[in-house]
Amino acid sequence: MKIFFYIIFSHLILNLAVQARTDEIFNGHTSIKEPFELRDPFQPPKFKSKKNKRSVQRARGVLNNIPKLEEKFDLDKLIISGVLIGKERRVMVKIQGKKGVYTLKEGERFGVDGPEIKAILPGGVILVERITNIYGEPEYIETVVPISK
Repeated sequence: MKIFFYIIFSHLILNLAVQARTDEIFNGHTSIKEPFELRDPFQPPKFKSKKNKRSVQRARGVLNNIPKLEEKFDLDKLIISGVLIGKERRVMVKIQGKKGVYTLKEGERFGVDGPEIKAILPGGVILVERITNIYGEPEYIETVVPISK
């Protein structure tokens, strides 16, 4: 029994000595202070938001073939051919005199300084246009464009 306690006691002392020795060896050789707060290197990086994820995808060369409206046009030439109602609402737009149908979602603009899509409803689209009044102040005009038949 004494031998058993002696073996266990010597084993504990040896472990403490080895631990002290390893602390002396590795002390000051690393710049990592909190290793358990680091990300697992085998897991993919976690994106903070959807916007960051889109920008990373664009940076990696993910391209889309959806045509974009680049220039301004009259709202009289706007033809709404359909809407998609769901999680992300979309509207299909055709412009008289141009080829192709454009797919846009809420918050996007028609062209560079064109009207912005504020709401997509089952019956049409609400557009907000920024104009400058006679006093030089910005003014916003809402326009409801129904679905064309």
